[in-house]
Amino acid sequence: MINAAGVMEGLPMLGSMSYMMPNFEDANIQVNVEGLAVDYNFIETLGLEVIKGRTFSEEFGSDLQNSAILNEMAVKKLGIKEPIGARFGQKTIIGIVRDFNLHSIHSDIPALSIDLNDKYIHQVFIHYKTGTLDNLLPLLEKEWKKIAPERPFTYKTIEDLFTEIYSSEKTLISIITLATIFTILIAMFGLFGLTLFIATTRTKEIGIKKVLGSSERSIIYSLLFENMILVIIATVLSIPVVMYFMSKWLNNYSYRVTISWWVFFASFVAATIVVLSTVYFHTYKISRTNPVKALKYE
Repeated sequence: MINAAGVMEGLPMLGSMSYMMPNFEDANIQVNVEGLAVDYNFIETLGLEVIKGRTFSEEFGSDLQNSAILNEMAVKKLGIKEPIGARFGQKTIIGIVRDFNLHSIHSDIPALSIDLNDKYIHQVFIHYKTGTLDNLLPLLEKEWKKIAPERPFTYKTIEDLFTEIYSSEKTLISIITLATIFTILIAMFGLFGLTLFIATTRTKEIGIKKVLGSSERSIIYSLLFENMILVIIATVLSIPVVMYFMSKWLNNYSYRVTISWWVFFASFVAATIVVLSTVYFHTYKISRTNPVKALKYE
């Protein structure tokens, strides 16, 4: 085991404990600040980065009652110019930690105050070396029964927590992936069939153009150009629809990617390749047919 620390509620927190604090620059502005009750070594165990000041230490007897550590968001929202040593309610700010996700990625990082507490520690974080969990668990259970024999010993790894919290996203990703694959296949077969139908129904037209002196190249280029226009129109019409529904879905998350232009470009290129290759193949075949046979085509 590398390190251990107690906490009132494990991370990512499912609930919240918050209170209102006045902004340091304008007392009329109230800021919602969430609280996190922890034990010594909490910051070290989670590997949080202290960017100003110091962390909690048993060497300072006043830390338990009089000290608080804020995150960057709290300093920003509260408008604290010189946080270290400033009074924060009944406590003194001794450190600032870099922002971290207190809850899941569905919500923003809140203004946070981390406080020491020796009465409401319900869970314990364990930082252990990879591959040592099986040997560590019996020792942890033994110690737990000494401290809290009335409460059963249960544990979850960080991987288990992520699986629980983001299970719906994983399921949705699987569904979307399968649906996308089938949609692409159906669309490709549909484009292939449609272009084949258009090309074959214009056999007489191609025959007449050849009789009137049009070259095979000009006939092929004209049909390719016509179908290229249809692909462009379809792409332009589909982009706003896709953007609307994807934006609505992504708004459910505080941390989200933007829809890059290359996604639409890749779709356009794929559709163009399928349509133009099909049109070219069938048009080339028909354009080389004897015009007499083409004009007899029914």
